[in-house]
Amino acid sequence: MGKVVVWLSRRLPRSDRGLIGPKAKSLCALCRLGEAVPACFFVTTVAFRDHLDATGLRLQRASLPDGPGARSDRTGSALEDIRRNVIRTPLAGNLREQIAAAYSRLGVNAVAVRSSATAEDLPGHSFAGQYETFLNVTSLEGCLEAVKKCWASLWTERAFEYRRRNGIDHEQVEMAVIVQRQIDADAAGVAFTLDPVTGSRSRIVIESCLGLGDALVSGRVRPDRIVLRKQNLELIRQTTASDEAAPSLHLRMARKLARRVRKLEKRFGGPQDVEWAVQDRRVWFLQARPITGLPEPKPWAERQVWTNLNLGEVVPDVMTPVMWSAMETMFAPLMGGIMRLAGVDSRKHPPVGLVAGRLYWHVNMGMAAVRPFVSPTRLNGVNSMFGGDQARMYEIGELDIPDEDLPDVGFRWPRYILSWPRILYDLFAHRSSQMDKSLARFKADGDDLEALDIGVLPTSELVNMMMEPRRESLKACDLLLLVPGAFAIGVFQRVCQGWLDDKDLTIAYRLMAAQGGIADTEAGLEMWRLAALAHEEIETEAALSAGGWEEIRARLNGTTHGRRFLASWDRFMAEHGHHCRGELEFANPRWSETPDYVLNLIRSYLRSIDQVNPLEKQEQLARQRAQLAEQCRRRLKNPIKRWLFNWSLGRTQKVARDRENWKNEMVRNIAVHRRALLELGRRLEKEGILDKYQDIFFLAIPEMAPVAQGRADFDVKQCIAARRAEYERNCSVTPPPVVVGRFDPDKHIMPRIDADARVLKGIAVSPGLATGKARVILRTEDQEHVEAGEILVAPFTDPAWTPYFLPAAGVVMDQGGVLSHGAIIAREYGIPAVVNVGFASKIIKTGQTLRVDADRGTVTILEKA
Repeated sequence: MGKVVVWLSRRLPRSDRGLIGPKAKSLCALCRLGEAVPACFFVTTVAFRDHLDATGLRLQRASLPDGPGARSDRTGSALEDIRRNVIRTPLAGNLREQIAAAYSRLGVNAVAVRSSATAEDLPGHSFAGQYETFLNVTSLEGCLEAVKKCWASLWTERAFEYRRRNGIDHEQVEMAVIVQRQIDADAAGVAFTLDPVTGSRSRIVIESCLGLGDALVSGRVRPDRIVLRKQNLELIRQTTASDEAAPSLHLRMARKLARRVRKLEKRFGGPQDVEWAVQDRRVWFLQARPITGLPEPKPWAERQVWTNLNLGEVVPDVMTPVMWSAMETMFAPLMGGIMRLAGVDSRKHPPVGLVAGRLYWHVNMGMAAVRPFVSPTRLNGVNSMFGGDQARMYEIGELDIPDEDLPDVGFRWPRYILSWPRILYDLFAHRSSQMDKSLARFKADGDDLEALDIGVLPTSELVNMMMEPRRESLKACDLLLLVPGAFAIGVFQRVCQGWLDDKDLTIAYRLMAAQGGIADTEAGLEMWRLAALAHEEIETEAALSAGGWEEIRARLNGTTHGRRFLASWDRFMAEHGHHCRGELEFANPRWSETPDYVLNLIRSYLRSIDQVNPLEKQEQLARQRAQLAEQCRRRLKNPIKRWLFNWSLGRTQKVARDRENWKNEMVRNIAVHRRALLELGRRLEKEGILDKYQDIFFLAIPEMAPVAQGRADFDVKQCIAARRAEYERNCSVTPPPVVVGRFDPDKHIMPRIDADARVLKGIAVSPGLATGKARVILRTEDQEHVEAGEILVAPFTDPAWTPYFLPAAGVVMDQGGVLSHGAIIAREYGIPAVVNVGFASKIIKTGQTLRVDADRGTVTILEKA
């Protein structure tokens, strides 16, 4: 007769290894590696066989109906008979005595009795959870009963069917049993040396609960979860089962556990699933098994993530081929400095791409670029800066990008360190004071462009305008110029939160109001001044009340005040006429081309002009801002703190102005190039090369010279027809803010919108409280207008939306963040604003009463429309 009992040992005799099953052998391996394993002994397969032989159960087992044709009711009944006989049959005297002696020698108050089948945790197969485990066993009789129940669990219908389905011979499977001292655990759970859902090998996932881990393993409780980066044990995500309760496992203990299981994976030569318990800060290992049945990794393209973060308001629409080709040429000058700052080569993996024809950031590439410097948890700060859905999805576990899904962007520490002299030079060359010079050069270049008489330029020069952008313009586009200001924003927020007790940044945002000098906000105020000028003279105001602009212009030209109004109108169009909705798109008509649109806005102002006065409000806000800044200085008694406040405030105010004015000059540049494209299109239409002059927008910039010269190597009209069809197809679909993998409009399921929601949450970006009727405007072309005291609700805002802000009492936006255009304009005008609210423009209806709490970031629907 062989051994009935084998004890846990660092050096297990070879003859005993086949008697205890893989799970028990793994405990010996853990012990051999010096890990803490609770004292235990193993009831071997010898005892299992003896018990079957003594009762004739071996023959009963061999007669089980098997095979695909076996009736399930007969099989289930036969299995139940076997289980009943295994449990009810008393143990033979010698088996009972040897197990009793081992139990007595173990000498503990409570034991855990676990199954260890010989076919368990084999490569390619996992029997996890199919065999029995019994906890809190406190007596010998209870232990003997639990051993028999572990044996009987070999014949549950689930285990039997799994073996049959995987071609595992029932006759060859035997059951050993582990009897182990039970740890009085403070916390327990499971640690995986890879992500069990995605198969990512760059993660360690730890699930835990208070007390014993049996409820967690059996799925009866929702666990706390900690995800760590395997390489350096950096925290990626931590979630608790209850928002109110403290985590069952503290991060320091989780890292200690992770270091141990990481070592186990290396020593065992593969991913491990480890059960553990913590008692008085000591980690005990209860079992370790190889992880089998890993999911096949998805193709690379399906693991890439795209987001319209900030781009959803800057470039909201489907891009034409000419605009996309222009964008591609702008990547290097626009982002080259920032990429060098991060030690990144973006030539292989551009930071942006097209999703259903719309511009999206490549999230994986962005994460790879900042990975050496910023932890994943800190990346969530991007959400409050620019908005976007990716952080919200990350927080609830719907979006997770492991290291193996990040592209190689060429970062290497040795090469990066050697590039520090150049980086320091770049930062010095792009210091904050250089932005003024750069903007001045950009504006001068734009003035030169606007002075060109497009209509008399030869066709070759029109083509060259598109093919060879001016070098000075490109130099002025370097986003590295904004980096010093972005650093100052972080300092300013810390100063306000830490030294001025401004936890929700209400003071910080009020210090950004009514600065002046922002081109976009000046456009709105100048438009209001036009309305105020018309309101001075009854005849002028009456002339504006009906008809189209050309008719009205003729009427105004007949009066002295009317001519004064026309002079102001023309100055406005010369200064601000380059704006429009989606203004970073060549194909979109400008305000100067659509005077009736501006006229309708002025008419809406005239309806509100006796109820609100934005010009007086701006003056009042400027006085309040100056008074608040002085109060803050008086609170900061320390001169160093006061200096840091003044410095960071000035830089933060400046970067807000610079960002908008920089974009304003870029839009001026685009407006001039649009004129050149239209002129080129008309000429090509006359020559019969194009069917319509607007077809010019469906050519890429490198194609224009060969098309204009009649040497294109493709069928121009056929190509344009195909591109236009694709463009219209893309216009008919709406991709979500975050796209994982390739966007397929036929398979895409739009997120569920809670139409009954009454409290919506977003990011507070301009403080204050406002209550009023909602005015939902989805597009600036919708002929909708905001009346005095209404709450503007919009999917996004770009400079074309600025005139809608002036009469509004509050602003609510689906998209946006602290540094988005709408937030900057709302702060400048002193309007309470909540952005990044999700589906606000789909849930809220025009006429509903809203309360906008822009201190807490909530929008409450008070009554129906």
